Amino acid sequence: MEQKTSESKFFLTKKYIFSCLIGIILISLILKLHTIDFTLPLTGDGIAYLLNAVAHVNGDFSQHTHRSTGWSLFLYPIFSFVDSNDILVYSNISRIVSVGISSISIFFVYLFGRKFFNEKYSLIVACLFAFEPHLNYNSGFGLTEPLYHLLVLVSFYFLFNEKSKFIIISLILASFVWWTRFNGITVFIIITIIYFLIQKKDEVTLRNFSIGLFFFLIIVAPMLIQRADQYDDPFYFAYTGKVFSGTYEKLTSIQVKESHVTATDYIESQGILSFLENFFLKGILNIFNTLPRILFPFLIVLLPVGIFFSLRAFDQNKKFVRINWLIIILSIGSLILTFSIIAEKRYLYSIFPFLIIFSTIPIQRLIDYGLSTFSFSQKQKNISLIIIIIIILLLSMWFTMRYDKPDSELENEKIEFSKYAMNNLSGNLQREMGHAFDYYALMLIDVPTGNFKNCKVEFVSDYCGIDTSKMVNRITVTGDSVEEIVSYGKKYELKYILSNEKPDDINFHGFLDDIYHNDQNFPYLEKIFDSNEYGFQKLKFKIYQIDYKKFNDFLNKKKLDE
Repeated sequence: MEQKTSESKFFLTKKYIFSCLIGIILISLILKLHTIDFTLPLTGDGIAYLLNAVAHVNGDFSQHTHRSTGWSLFLYPIFSFVDSNDILVYSNISRIVSVGISSISIFFVYLFGRKFFNEKYSLIVACLFAFEPHLNYNSGFGLTEPLYHLLVLVSFYFLFNEKSKFIIISLILASFVWWTRFNGITVFIIITIIYFLIQKKDEVTLRNFSIGLFFFLIIVAPMLIQRADQYDDPFYFAYTGKVFSGTYEKLTSIQVKESHVTATDYIESQGILSFLENFFLKGILNIFNTLPRILFPFLIVLLPVGIFFSLRAFDQNKKFVRINWLIIILSIGSLILTFSIIAEKRYLYSIFPFLIIFSTIPIQRLIDYGLSTFSFSQKQKNISLIIIIIIILLLSMWFTMRYDKPDSELENEKIEFSKYAMNNLSGNLQREMGHAFDYYALMLIDVPTGNFKNCKVEFVSDYCGIDTSKMVNRITVTGDSVEEIVSYGKKYELKYILSNEKPDDINFHGFLDDIYHNDQNFPYLEKIFDSNEYGFQKLKFKIYQIDYKKFNDFLNKKKLDE
């Protein structure tokens, strides 16, 4: 018996726990770095946040129409010490900072796990988080998620404290969450709801919340004041007034650019049943269709069992289990509207720590209580934990190696096409959800070298002072068919349509991809670029120029045939 006790104490020493955490963080760091190609600059939103941070260095702290400022402000003091004309340098700094924040989060996930488990099983919680392939892959994109996830996690961590005074820290952190992502206001709402559900209804509870609310408002006030000054609305967000236009295509379309569609407007025109179907049921279905994909490879097995066990979690603080359930349910609920518009899996990553808590319960149950026919000794429990960690790590490595390895050939093809587009295309092109234009904006702002340092926050409008009148401008013209898009497109001087060989994960006018395989059915579209003809092996798409005269002839002939 004494031997078991000594083994247990050895296993639980602070030095041992700290060493394990350092080892877990280092392994996680290796997995993260494996998914990054440091020879390529950032693209998409990653480059946009980078340029906003550079703009801050130049004294421009204005608010972007649809990007929050928190992440770029976090990068700003770091970029202040950088003096380079190479955008790749800034890209890699952004990546390193993002990966660093993601790695630091592992320590806080361990602390969060201690609310539910002992040190050993909290290490399992840390492992499940640290080796999660989707989170590791996302950490190197230079996006808001790592910082957002850390702030969300720590703000909820203080919410789990039995003492109501910690709500002050929780709300202060929630204010920075809102700075980081505009939808971060939902975290404040969730914290408020849970706080008043779990705390005693007395004067102290209200006083502490009021103090926290005061600091929350003080911190978010500059952001709201700035938005009010720029857009005459402190809560302005580019897509807010268009959410109920219907689909993501319509949300981003040029036809509804200046429109404002409320929920009431939609219900009056389409009916309450259509509203519930498109903005409630569709969102729920998209969420639960997306969840299994991001839970692979190990949470997909552990979570369902853990959810079942959480209903009778006798080894965990029942109050904390209820809070964890509330966080998950309210967080998913807050995303229903978003997922009814666009089913973007990274929006669900913020609930991973809370899902992992439930995913750890079956591991604890198995090791502590065994099966009906046998139980584990203390030594066997420790060995079993090590085996589980190894299995989790191996699954993570397999998933990372198999799916997330950077494809330099594909990225170089994108760069080559961007050069082609700059020299050969001009006018409006129908926006597509593929990745052919990933580096196009980068090519514009980096000519000449270092020109990106002159960008303003709203760089998309003018590409950092570069004349874009002779460049390609991607617009979204929405419609239910190719014919409708071309018909509407004439008004907006739509010149090109891009068609991919395969539809993207997000179905964005997916029917346009039919042109790639059956362009003979569209005589008014003239093929001007074919990636196959340029020797591209990975990037498969075609670009067609619209001949509106032939289109009118096509419509007239179609009417006669009918």
